Amino acid sequence: MALIANDLANAMMNQLDEAWQIVKGEPIPSPPGDDARVMFLAIARGLLIYMEQHQNDMVSTVALGGGSAVNVTSLNLNIPTPPNP
Repeated sequence: MALIANDLANAMMNQLDEAWQIVKGEPIPSPPGDDARVMFLAIARGLLIYMEQHQNDMVSTVALGGGSAVNVTSLNLNIPTPPNP
């Protein structure tokens, strides 16, 4: 499964109402508009670009059952270069 910036931005938009309710204690005053979508897309793209650039720094070992572990020498998160919206 590839990690797609648009999918991550959609997930953020879908959680905005609930997060607003939790933090503010009230429903979001109006539906989020295009500005919120642009912000979430920028965050998603930045996060995925960062993860792509640092994917080999994220995991060094994987613990297996029975107390054994495997050293990870490289990792491919399958993150495509985000297209321009």
